[in-house]
Amino acid sequence: LIAHVCARPAIIVDLCDAVAFIDMHGVRTRLWVTAETAVKCADSNPRLIDQATRTLENTLRREGMLD
Repeated sequence: LIAHVCARPAIIVDLCDAVAFIDMHGVRTRLWVTAETAVKCADSNPRLIDQATRTLENTLRREGMLD
């Protein structure tokens, strides 16, 4: 995923990048909490990676950050 933060792209390659990006964003709206929960669950259960990716994509899209 490529997300835009302060006019600079952030490349999200894996779950570690996703967690770092969510932590960096700092806003704790329901969308971000849901994305954070999905990513953390996928970290402990690899079968949930696709769902976590979709959740993060939806959050970034709704926030206008997905390229």
